[in-house]
Amino acid sequence: MKRKLQLITFIFLLGAGKLLAQEVLALVLPGDAKKTVSATISLPVFEFRASSADHDLNSISKDMIGEHAFGQSVSEKLYLLESKYTYEVPIVPGNPQTRTMIRKPVIYEAVKKIERHLKKLVKKGEITTETASYDFNKVLDVAFNVLTAETESFEKTIGETNDVNSLTSLFTKRVTLVF
Repeated sequence: MKRKLQLITFIFLLGAGKLLAQEVLALVLPGDAKKTVSATISLPVFEFRASSADHDLNSISKDMIGEHAFGQSVSEKLYLLESKYTYEVPIVPGNPQTRTMIRKPVIYEAVKKIERHLKKLVKKGEITTETASYDFNKVLDVAFNVLTAETESFEKTIGETNDVNSLTSLFTKRVTLVF
């Protein structure tokens, strides 16, 4: 019985030694380990066709828009965002009440979430108004140009993103607009 126990222990240690040897080998060869890590870290980059919104922005008068903490340009773009992403439908024919519907609600809500987050950061003094304005302008430009594009994978990525900073990074750094 004692001999069997020694044999089982020896076989177990031999197998464990082989497993540990493979882990040590992986640590010794850092090139292979970096390849596996970089493959999991690489995030998808989205590319969308873009067009200039200057014509739409020029048609907006100052009476139509209000003030915004990030400036006149952001205020105009937010008005344009509201007009392009939302529309009214009657609840019941003949009834004057309407319901507001949103085109691509995942993207629209993400833009609104980013706006609230940037306002909080500016209020706390963590970033400057100019930086927040620049980032939010980029977010709004992306939102305008993806309205008519095929965005299923982009919307899925937005849905999987939990952090607002990651969401801002997604809109500003991982989306390429091709003019």
